Amino acid sequence: MPRSKVKLAFIENQKARKSSFMKRKECLKNKLKELSTLCGIEACAIIYSSYEPGLEVWPEDNTAFQNVLNAFLMKLPMERNKFMSNQDSYIKERISKVDGQIKKQIVTTRDFVKAKLMSECLSGKVSLAGLNSKDLNNLGSFAGHKLPEIEERIKVLKSDAFASQLQRPEPKEV
Repeated sequence: MPRSKVKLAFIENQKARKSSFMKRKECLKNKLKELSTLCGIEACAIIYSSYEPGLEVWPEDNTAFQNVLNAFLMKLPMERNKFMSNQDSYIKERISKVDGQIKKQIVTTRDFVKAKLMSECLSGKVSLAGLNSKDLNNLGSFAGHKLPEIEERIKVLKSDAFASQLQRPEPKEV
């Protein structure tokens, strides 16, 4: 069962915020330890805190930390930044993803409105004479896009009707 999405919001209560930070910091260290043990990789973390002076590093062994940090710094900047993510890049990714979703929804909504207008025109609820030129053009383009689907549906219905007539037994005279 998937977890529910966590609502990210600033924790107003200072004590609760500090407690949450400490728990998450320990959890992060645990995950790093598991990752380095299970996957056989070297990992490190630098944690800045407004609750404690200075910074905290993991692993606590300074030489292991220095080895990982030096290996990272020895790589070319392009290779270092390849999979790196920060708050700005994450926000930009999310914005572009949501932008794409919005554009897709706009197209879907536009098609729905055109289909609704077409349905209302065909049912007689809306008169074509009452539509402006933009609506008429939209309706014409929508009908043009739907025409191949309509023709295919007519073929299917005709072939089904023909097939059902062939299968129907002739009535016998009594």
